[in-house]
Amino acid sequence: MKKIFYSFTLITSIFSPHILAEESSSFSVGVTGWAVFDNFDHFAIHLDYEYEAIESLWGIQPRAIIILAEQNQQYFGIGAAKTYTINKNWDWGIATHMGYARNIDVLGYDLEFYSFIFAKYKISEVHRLRGELGHISNAGFGKTNPGSESIVLSYSYHF
Repeated sequence: MKKIFYSFTLITSIFSPHILAEESSSFSVGVTGWAVFDNFDHFAIHLDYEYEAIESLWGIQPRAIIILAEQNQQYFGIGAAKTYTINKNWDWGIATHMGYARNIDVLGYDLEFYSFIFAKYKISEVHRLRGELGHISNAGFGKTNPGSESIVLSYSYHF
């Protein structure tokens, strides 16, 4: 577990010059079911850090993500998200990541891309709930590319 914590800290510190970013930064923890459209389900914990939006880049938010699944399967990725406001309590958006999949041989390659569409509900100024529908795939880099879908429910703390 120490290695995972240190890896996440390293990824987030390299990815942005702001460790303590503005109000729009967030840390999220979520639970997921993987392979939801296949014959089996796989459960995991999602951890992610979303940096403040970079307004000069169309409001894109850099992200770092760690997925810890059953059977010691892990995914470490960096990426970006774009959020759109629906009203004062609801947002929706899209995100994509590129990363390293450890002990996930069923996906066909160590380089994997994880993308998702999400909806966020604002509970208060600092608390949010996020639901997402995601897909992970090696984009044809491996000999096989089965991919997998996920459904995630996360709690986000914004600061």
